[in-house]
Amino acid sequence: MGLFDAPKPVRVEIKGHTLQCIICGHQGFHRNEVKLERAGLFTSDWTDPHAICYECDNCGYLHWFMPK
Repeated sequence: MGLFDAPKPVRVEIKGHTLQCIICGHQGFHRNEVKLERAGLFTSDWTDPHAICYECDNCGYLHWFMPK
């Protein structure tokens, strides 16, 4: 992969169902892990929760999921 090549979009399956964008119906996504920061004095990377978001390769809409 070159310096400016974007990763290929992937199809995602959630609990046996193929993820489809609720805006445009596309089925290609880019996966991102996002740290959700909490307000407070004593926070750190290991105490703040993380979410998984899938960005639609067609329209850019973000689908958010909390890992279990």
